[in-house]
Formats: sequence, C-alpha cells, structure tokens
Amino acid sequence: MADFLHPLRRIVEHVYLTDVGGTPLVHLSRRFPTDKDPDLIASMFTAIQNFMDDSFHNMGIGDVRSLEMGDRHHVAFGRGHSVLLYVVYRGRESNRLERRVIRMVHNLEGRFASILRDWDGDMDPIGTIRDHLAEEWDLHPREIRMKVAAVP
Repeated sequence: MADFLHPLRRIVEHVYLTDVGGTPLVHLSRRFPTDKDPDLIASMFTAIQNFMDDSFHNMGIGDVRSLEMGDRHHVAFGRGHSVLLYVVYRGRESNRLERRVIRMVHNLEGRFASILRDWDGDMDPIGTIRDHLAEEWDLHPREIRMKVAAVP
C-alpha cells in the first residue's frame, strides 16, 4: 500500500548530528539503512550549509535554516558553536520544526557541554547524546536497528 501523508502532518525521517567541522557524531533513522553512507550525507549537509551561510552572509541575508528537496522533503538546519543538527522530514515546510531544531542545538550544547568540549574521537561518550536525540525525535540509532534486523 502506498505511504500517503496527511497534508499537514510532518514525519521526521533522519536526524544527523555533526561537530562544526562536519565529523559525523549521530545518525538516527525511521527506516532501515540504505546503500547511501549516512556519514557521507551528514558531511555533505555540513558542506552545503557552510557554503550557503558564507554566501548569504556576504549578501547580508543571514543563516540558512532549511532546504527543500523534491516535492515533499525538507532539511531543517541547526547551527551551534560546537555542533550542527540536520533533521530530514517529509511533509509541508515547518517554521515550528525549524525553530525546534535550533532550540535543540542550544539544549544539546548546554546539557552535554563537557562531552562535546572534551570529545577526543571516542564514540562511547556520544552514546548519551545519541540516546537523548533518539528519545526527543522518536527515532532509532542506526547501530541498534542494524543489530535488531540481524536477529533471526
């Protein structure tokens, strides 16, 4: 059966968290992983956002808050001092969701400041942030979903 979406409903499909340099920290997904590397996608979003922010700042416009992809998909961007958050969702564009993403970045940077400040590349401490995001967005970490899928 086709996956029909109510015109006013928004479905968050992916959440990506990177450090400000684009290093992927967290990927959460509503669906099983595809053949596309989520780390590469997260880095691509960082490059796009950095390029667009630099370009539009030079024109005096300000930060890019979202992008539209196709007819029904959008990416909401949240930029902080130490992390970038990207939320891919399906449905109508939502300023409310964009504001939630921005608030979430500030929340993450306050709540997990010591983890982010002291992060040395070890992914274990990032698990706390991943779990928080999974609960906030009602999504599952890709590592957990892959293990669940492998169980007979």
